[in-house]
Amino acid sequence: MPLDELNNSPVSTADWPAIDRALLGEARPAAPSFPLHLLPGRWKTWVEAAARPFGSADYLANCLLAAVAGVGGAGIRISVTDHWDEPLLLWQALLGGPSSGRSAAFARVRGLLEAVKPWEEDDDRGKPRVVIDGALRHLDMALWRSARGAVLWRSDLADWMDEASQRADRPAWLAAWTTEDAMVRAGEEKCVAVGILGALSPDRLTFGRLAPGFIDGDSALAARFLYVWPEPAGLPSLGGAEADDAGLVALLQKIANFAGDRRTPGYIPLDAEAIQRLEELLAELRARAGATDGVEAEWMAKGVSTIVRLAGLLALMQRAEVEPEPDYTAVELGHLEAAHALWSGYYRPQAQAVFDRGGVVGCERRPRGHPLAPAHARARNLARGRAPSGTVPDRHRRRRRGRSGAPRGGRRAAAAGGERLDQGRPAPAALGGSPAIGQLAQLALGPVDIRDPLEISAD
Repeated sequence: MPLDELNNSPVSTADWPAIDRALLGEARPAAPSFPLHLLPGRWKTWVEAAARPFGSADYLANCLLAAVAGVGGAGIRISVTDHWDEPLLLWQALLGGPSSGRSAAFARVRGLLEAVKPWEEDDDRGKPRVVIDGALRHLDMALWRSARGAVLWRSDLADWMDEASQRADRPAWLAAWTTEDAMVRAGEEKCVAVGILGALSPDRLTFGRLAPGFIDGDSALAARFLYVWPEPAGLPSLGGAEADDAGLVALLQKIANFAGDRRTPGYIPLDAEAIQRLEELLAELRARAGATDGVEAEWMAKGVSTIVRLAGLLALMQRAEVEPEPDYTAVELGHLEAAHALWSGYYRPQAQAVFDRGGVVGCERRPRGHPLAPAHARARNLARGRAPSGTVPDRHRRRRRGRSGAPRGGRRAAAAGGERLDQGRPAPAALGGSPAIGQLAQLALGPVDIRDPLEISAD
């Protein structure tokens, strides 16, 4: 078309909508704030007061949940049925940029944990064990000295994933989430129980040049984390009432005194109404997990176990506020509903933002059976550096080259009148040296119909 005709086109560029910056990876949906109203009264009051210097309560509230789980650990189990119970363990990933307040929030709560006294006067095995930036081999002594388990803080969870996904360490870490027996170092450790809290940079979520990202490292491990990726904090406030640290330590002490040993724990049952509601959630979350794929499906499948653990935490936090201490404690319907609201309204949108960043931005996940699901899954795999099914990775293609330097399979295909396997594919060097980028460009230029399914069926 001549330029004068293009300039006189009846279609005005002013009518075009603005570019969605999220398609370029420059934005993400607004993250919800931590729902403080779901916390019992004195716990909520402490977070509100202590969070003023941070400008946001998200990191501090999640570190507080980690502290409550740390004093109980595997010494308290939430009993659903005779053969199903959950320990008070959480794995939490705090996402954000440098100086976003994650380490400061953890240090604030760690000071409270250090003030909790052992549950036995002549033995300190009941004291919460916090391990800083330790590997699996460093947890051996902490577990030996702990009655409830250990809490691990990692300043870079991507480095932890590189270590934990190794063949020698992976079984022990999977056992640590469910408090099963596992081999740690050279011997068998009974009831391995480790809660994890750590910082994670958004830049380390996806596949990099030297190593897989956090999500790609091991989907089974990544699916066990609760993700927290809040909006940038507002201006801090140095005024207002001081947080009642002594009062909160007293509440944590009550939970620590209630907990048993990780090998002989105390049990908190779900009441009849909570069990009935949990059955409904089981069916709902199973359907949601079946409608998606990959690590997102695995994360959804862990939703019921996580909700039970959160409900147990909320029940214990409420119990600690009651004077005198009740003789019987159960997870009631209100606790389960609050835990479900916390998981579905807060943690699930945060996890979705993480998984969207881990895939191809703009190629949203489609339910299984959707006409575009295979194309979008293939595009996500290409962005992560995985060769699509039906193609030969470059490393295998190099091995099949003959003396002339051309691939043997390519020469045979050309002689038979067919197309060479790599014919028409942009040269990786011309696209920044990444074979995955070259394949992604080929996919984008290929005959992939990206219209709405209703338009396709209308044809």
